[in-house]
Amino acid sequence: MNPKIKAEVFVLQSGYALWDKAMKSQKADGTITLVKSRKNIIVDTGLPKDKQAILRGLRLHGLDSRGIDYVICTHGDADHISNNNLFPHARLIVGFDIYDGDMASFFQKNFKVDDHVTVTEMTGHDDRSIGVLVDTEGGLVAICGDLFEYENDWKKAKDWIAFSKRPHDHIKNRAKIWELADYIIPGHGDIFKVDKSIKILAEETRQLKELLQKTVNVYGDVEL
Repeated sequence: MNPKIKAEVFVLQSGYALWDKAMKSQKADGTITLVKSRKNIIVDTGLPKDKQAILRGLRLHGLDSRGIDYVICTHGDADHISNNNLFPHARLIVGFDIYDGDMASFFQKNFKVDDHVTVTEMTGHDDRSIGVLVDTEGGLVAICGDLFEYENDWKKAKDWIAFSKRPHDHIKNRAKIWELADYIIPGHGDIFKVDKSIKILAEETRQLKELLQKTVNVYGDVEL
């Protein structure tokens, strides 16, 4: 790839997360994203059922599994990691660990893949969540995993707070990415343009304070 050309981002599969009415169970699958830069990168690999969707998506962009240099998983939930084995020769980044085969190295806050792609801390959903910042011709794209569930999830914060291990960090990092990015790819939805007129920190802080005064189920049995 010409170093003067910025990276490109393609959503191979848009994820979803659908609660039942009692919020006791959820039908969900993760968003799967291809980044074409100096390296070819897959961010999150979905559920086992998504194997053919990934391979089809790669073919549409002139690639196969051997052409992927990095697999980056935003966190360890099953619907974000279940096709990692399609890419045995790729470098694997999960949490703050980088694996080349069985050799591991580590980073703390940020890891620069190339001039246009940076892996960065996005904790909140859990304490090892990461995301990917991609500099494209159209602006900065943040691939966020479950830092954001879907577009407009700020309107109903309890949907993502229900799965948040560190809700205060979650809100802080959501506000940071909202300010920084031009576009967000959430963990369970399609890419969307960030509406800078929305004061997301103030709105979600208000909602969190209200929720802390109520009983909220987390994974069905742990109260926030």
